[in-house]
Amino acid sequence: MELKLKQRLMGMIVVASLAIIFLPMLFDGSNEERLRLTTTIPKPPKISVERVSVAEIKAGMKSLEATSAARLPTEVVDHREYPASQSLILDENGLPVGWSLQVSSFKDNQKARRLRSEIRDLGHKSYILESLTNKGLFYQVLVGPSLDKTSLQKTGEELAEKLNLTTQITRYRVEDDSGQVGG
Repeated sequence: MELKLKQRLMGMIVVASLAIIFLPMLFDGSNEERLRLTTTIPKPPKISVERVSVAEIKAGMKSLEATSAARLPTEVVDHREYPASQSLILDENGLPVGWSLQVSSFKDNQKARRLRSEIRDLGHKSYILESLTNKGLFYQVLVGPSLDKTSLQKTGEELAEKLNLTTQITRYRVEDDSGQVGG
């Protein structure tokens, strides 16, 4: 080997050795920083296991339901007939009197959804309510709600003509929304 090549190899070995020795010292950080970054895991908490029966849980749930129901305001059943006017009318509970147009009622959920989509394609707001009767579960297709009963009657006449159905105006109650079918 040539002398220059030997000197270059020896120089590279010396530089690499120095880098191996001194670079970790530069990037290792100080002792204070290492102590700051160390963590201590706390001891696990002591958990006491109590045996609770299902009957106790049910009793607790019933008492919570009773106290919750006692705090709710009582609903006043409002059976009055309201005029077909455009002005805002409030019922006995202070809620606006709204109207829906019952278009049809089905035992099959898919038929109700199909009719709802047809009504929506015609440009009307519509929804489906589940109602449990003595004849079983039915899906009511309704249009609305609306505060204007006369415009809803006109919509009913239009839908009856286009879809060959009989329609009926019913009172819209916010409480009934719990039975709505999604979509």
